[in-house]
Amino acid sequence: MNETAHPPAPARAAPVRAASTSNRPLIAGVAVCVVIALVAEAAGRLLPVIGAPIIAIVIGVAITNLVGHAPVAGRLRIKEVSGFALRAGIVILGATLNLGDVAHTGANSLPLLALTLTLGLAFPLLVGRSLGVDWRMRCLIGMGTTICGASAIAALAPVLRAKTEEIAYSISVIFFFNMLAVIIFPWFGHMLHLSDTGFGLWSGTAVNDTSAVVAAAFAYSPEAGAYATIVKLTRTTLIIPLVLGFGLLMPWLDPEHRAEKTNLLGRIGKVIPWFIGLFVLASLANTLGLVGPAAPTLQLLARFVLVVALAAVGLQAHWRAFAGAGFGPLLLGLGTWAVVAVSSLVVQAWTAQL
Repeated sequence: MNETAHPPAPARAAPVRAASTSNRPLIAGVAVCVVIALVAEAAGRLLPVIGAPIIAIVIGVAITNLVGHAPVAGRLRIKEVSGFALRAGIVILGATLNLGDVAHTGANSLPLLALTLTLGLAFPLLVGRSLGVDWRMRCLIGMGTTICGASAIAALAPVLRAKTEEIAYSISVIFFFNMLAVIIFPWFGHMLHLSDTGFGLWSGTAVNDTSAVVAAAFAYSPEAGAYATIVKLTRTTLIIPLVLGFGLLMPWLDPEHRAEKTNLLGRIGKVIPWFIGLFVLASLANTLGLVGPAAPTLQLLARFVLVVALAAVGLQAHWRAFAGAGFGPLLLGLGTWAVVAVSSLVVQAWTAQL
């Protein structure tokens, strides 16, 4: 009787051991992405024009295509790592944005930004179809060109449910024109005899990534660099309404959502993920002064977490995906970048801001 009444105790510990074992690949995946991010950050300091985000993607793509997709992305649960890191990085990034900066320091540039943003988003959406570019990649290229490169693409990608190859290719396209801008923008500025504020406004509205804006504008003059940084800060803050706007437009952009019959409130809850709400709340907290002196540290943390996420994106990408996309996205990136740059110059000339 006693033997049947008291079953062996060790059997109860088996589920705990099984759960612990099942998480080992995920922990290993996080460790691999963190190591890649650390290497990318170190390399980015030596090559600031290229930057850690693009280096992390390149390292990830190289590893997964040399070792094989199944041993890396499949077994190490890299997809989970990239999804969590993207969302966490964007929420932390929100705590570094001050919505008041738009009103206090960027009000003069807002009309110009509104025009360039409208053109920079409309062009890829309308023209990209004729180039055979998927609608998600069109949105990502438009967002990356008009807002802030890799960070904007990372913020929008989960809302669009973009594939990792689309994210990697879009960031690569933006990077190419970042490099080009750093080289040719100061040359064009001197050729056109732009004032310091005129060049700062132009580069702040037309160069994609923050690092490239700073590099191009300070190469022109210290005054241009300072002004461009303010304009770029204003432009970056606009990531909030644009990501929310894309979320609301998802039923019209995505055929799968178009078929769903839900009310507006239901659509909002379905297409705007929870992390966007946290992103907005974090930005509001910083605007109200609740973040305080921790903001610079959080900015560094957000950047690193996003680099970890982009390393995971690279680890999920195949060379054949890049080859299969063709030259359409690159041509679309060129056209979008040209539209934004030219429209910015035209409006500045018309309003005597050059």
